[in-house]
Amino acid sequence: MDALESYTIIYMSTVDELQAVLTGALLRGELAPGDRLRQDDLAARFGVSKIPVREALQRMAGLGLLRFESNRGAVVPRLDVAGAEEIFELRRALEPPLLGRAVERLSIVDLAEAELGLTATASPTEANWAFHRALYRAAGWDRGLATVELLHVAVAPYVLLYEEDLGGQAHSDAEHHELLAACRAGDAARAERVLLVHLDRAAAALTAFLGGAGGP
Repeated sequence: MDALESYTIIYMSTVDELQAVLTGALLRGELAPGDRLRQDDLAARFGVSKIPVREALQRMAGLGLLRFESNRGAVVPRLDVAGAEEIFELRRALEPPLLGRAVERLSIVDLAEAELGLTATASPTEANWAFHRALYRAAGWDRGLATVELLHVAVAPYVLLYEEDLGGQAHSDAEHHELLAACRAGDAARAERVLLVHLDRAAAALTAFLGGAGGP
């Protein structure tokens, strides 16, 4: 391996690690809509140059997780109706097929992991993804699962708004328990119906709020 190949591997590893850390922060709600990510600050925090930081931010912007604004640099996108509609339409298209395929393949471990997600002490959005991931993973569609994971990162601030500010926590909890029960019973059709109700209820509440006077 020559010096250039060695540098490329180290550089890409650093970019990957930075992207993973920042994506995790978005998923946990540690970065709020409108927050600015300064390259100098991130480089100093992680002890790296600005080059891999810039690459990681550009990758995330390409995935729709960040946005570059004039004179501000990388910014966490603000919540709006268009964003909510896009994310929930994509979730509605991708998650039910994953779930339907996974139900008959779910193991005791998968179901136990999903149940743990309902009682986890992690951030609400991180626990939410842990729950859904446990139910979808058995589908064996790695590309689909990776795409849905990005959607859960993007939807995290919307989920926090829905559950904490719009009173959706009780509905969400009840739907999660009903979804888990359908999966335990091996009833894929029922599980998909519950999931669609779960997604549609949140989407309707969010678009109504964001499109009205109460929107940020």
